[in-house]
Amino acid sequence: MRKFETKEEAFDSCQAEGYFTRLSFVNKQRIKLLLRNADTNLNSAKKLAETLSKEDEGWMNVYTMHYEAIRICAEALMIFDKIVSSNHQCLFAYLCVKKPEINPDWNFFERIRIKRNGVNYYGEQVSHDEWKDVEPQFNLYISELKKAIEKKLK
Repeated sequence: MRKFETKEEAFDSCQAEGYFTRLSFVNKQRIKLLLRNADTNLNSAKKLAETLSKEDEGWMNVYTMHYEAIRICAEALMIFDKIVSSNHQCLFAYLCVKKPEINPDWNFFERIRIKRNGVNYYGEQVSHDEWKDVEPQFNLYISELKKAIEKKLK
């Protein structure tokens, strides 16, 4: 997908190109399992981070595990609207347009998505400093997404 200037442009493009799939019902069991997987990623990332030196290349894994956790939480929240998207840009565009109560920052989500794609597809690395630069926002959004999900599960 191309780079969009705004979340609305990305959302409209995703909608027009059919990247949103309608679900027939809200599967709360699936949501709970996704939350468990997000927590597994976070716990693994935390354990790994405790063992790494600042120079270690393993910060890439800490980053990608947090990325997976935030992506999984965004997907779980989306399921409450009976919508899913296998496209990460569309997933985050949906979150940013349809979930303003989370106060999502489109630029942050684009930044982490592009970096994750760089790691997965182009061999980029993530340094300790790069990780530390985004860690607070990762933690904030994961926390906010989990709160919103848990509230809806009750």
